[in-house]
Amino acid sequence: MRNLLITTAIATSFAGVAFADTENTGYAGPHLGGEVELTFAETAAGDWAGSMGVDLDVNAAGLASVDLGFEATEDSDVSLDTWTVGTAVAGIGLSFGNDNDAFVGADGEQTLAAPAMTESVKVEVGDAAVAVGFTDWNSDITDISNIQGSYTLGDIAGLGLDITAAGDYNMDSENFVVGGEVEVEATAGVTVGSALTYDVDAEAIGYEIMADAFGIEAYVNGDNDEMLQNIGGEYTYAIGGAELTAGAAYNLDSEELTPSVGVSFSF
Repeated sequence: MRNLLITTAIATSFAGVAFADTENTGYAGPHLGGEVELTFAETAAGDWAGSMGVDLDVNAAGLASVDLGFEATEDSDVSLDTWTVGTAVAGIGLSFGNDNDAFVGADGEQTLAAPAMTESVKVEVGDAAVAVGFTDWNSDITDISNIQGSYTLGDIAGLGLDITAAGDYNMDSENFVVGGEVEVEATAGVTVGSALTYDVDAEAIGYEIMADAFGIEAYVNGDNDEMLQNIGGEYTYAIGGAELTAGAAYNLDSEELTPSVGVSFSF
């Protein structure tokens, strides 16, 4: 009954906002964009192997919005990877899709808790967001899997400091996962930040520290068992219509270095 009430309330809100949007006459047409990416990485055997991927994005923005992300690799069919449909009226955003979570994130994310969120309804009001996930929306939209929420304090005291607090509650396991993220623009072109998560049932703390400066992204992370586990970074250089990338990740436990280079073309 609790799940049904939550779902009914969200569905009613969505219907009301969607109906209000039917009077919109300024709806923007769809826009097609994408990226072709060639990646070369070292294999376990010590060889270098290449792969090719294609990402296609279909976006239509206005009061109503549609965001479709297609992907394909060599010898595979084009598949719909991510999708989101939504609308925004009077400062309230409402969206539905499978790329719609409301939790914190980072660059490497090897040690951070990452609560799963499949298809969900997300409500955004100002700097606050709440997402309600479905176990299997194709078979039973009243079966709620988890609820996520976040709130961001942006540009605190004009210092370029953003702080985000987030939480996730799993309806089946009754487990809480909480997280926080801090980001500050130290100087022009230089941003530093950190993310922290805590899984209540697992009693596990994960953290990551990130830095982004002039095309270089670097991170270090760990958890409460081992404070230093992974170090990684990537450099991106734009030339003409292409982006060249070179990066590596190093696991201090396995002493495994994973370098990679790539080139991508956007259109």
